Amino acid sequence: MLIVFVTNKIISVDTILPILLEAKQCNNQRIVVVVSRKKGIQAIENNIVINDTINKIGFKFLFGGRYRNRWYKRTIGSIQFLLLFIAGIFRAKFIHFDILHTVPMKILSKFFKSRVFYSERDSIKNHNATHYHKNKFGKKYSEGSYPLPLGGNIISYYDDRLYYYFGRKVHEKRNVYQLGPTRARDSWVNYINNSSSYYFNKFHKGVDISNGIIFIVLTFYDIESKTFNEEDRLSQRKLRQNFENTVDVLSNIKGDIPVFLKPHSYTDLEYVNSILSEYSGFHITYLHPSMLIQNSRFVICNYYTTILGDAHNLGVTTIEYTYYANYIRKAIGDGSQQPNFVDWFVYDDKNKFKDVVTMLVDRNFERRHSVKDDNLRQRDALLTDLC
Repeated sequence: MLIVFVTNKIISVDTILPILLEAKQCNNQRIVVVVSRKKGIQAIENNIVINDTINKIGFKFLFGGRYRNRWYKRTIGSIQFLLLFIAGIFRAKFIHFDILHTVPMKILSKFFKSRVFYSERDSIKNHNATHYHKNKFGKKYSEGSYPLPLGGNIISYYDDRLYYYFGRKVHEKRNVYQLGPTRARDSWVNYINNSSSYYFNKFHKGVDISNGIIFIVLTFYDIESKTFNEEDRLSQRKLRQNFENTVDVLSNIKGDIPVFLKPHSYTDLEYVNSILSEYSGFHITYLHPSMLIQNSRFVICNYYTTILGDAHNLGVTTIEYTYYANYIRKAIGDGSQQPNFVDWFVYDDKNKFKDVVTMLVDRNFERRHSVKDDNLRQRDALLTDLC
């Protein structure tokens, strides 16, 4: 049995799911996904492909149940933890994502250390997005001084982040599996490829995707947030204008190619729908990004997203048509936050964006369903130890 404690953000389960799928395929491993809060399980259930895949390979449950009464939750949570502990006695293995130590993982790690695996939350490189954590005295950890994660094993997706948190001697203290991007693994790509027709027919029946799609990744577009300063609000107004330009340009040159727009959990959909109401051939979708990427001619975003990393890894052209607040530009320079994953960076220039899209629309379309796996040896070692 493989028991996975995911965080409340969908990115953790999205990162580990391809590995869980392989564990199920290679050894019929029983998979249990444990979610700590209601917000987390709602995020999973709102992501159609992720939710269905978890149900195919195992099951999920909310730690403490869906009760509002805290005593009920504590009682149910205690029973659930006891069952998980018993599963550990019977050789179950555990995966978690917590850099900071939590009580349940402390107990499991104390008794089953060699079978507890810490995984990084994101398998896409993002050098500029360092997450700072504070110790019990309220001070930020310095580079290389973070406490080692609980358990005897670390699943890492690229060296820089691993060494930033835990230092270059981490291999002497933990068994480290170094993998590449999980959503570029052959098993996941093939699984998505084989499932694609079913989901498009179910949720976008009648939309012809035989000649490819254009995929837009939506961002915030919220100018009313109380957490924003005036510079942030200006940035959001600019991003709104760029989104409107994006839709306007595409409407004039896309022809019969459908455009699929995937919202983020915080996207202002009321605003987005008000813009799309004036156009045809644009479809809001909740399908998995991997599924949309495989059918994409190119991917557009108005603000950098790790989805561009997934697209790049599958060889799909990426465009970032954006605007950054001044304090962000001072930190990253004149280009994208992640230039390695952006083929075309267009900064607040509608005419340049139009030129790029016009060129790309004229290219022949080819579905992407194969990748180069540079981490086969490490992948096999991890699966051997998980199974």
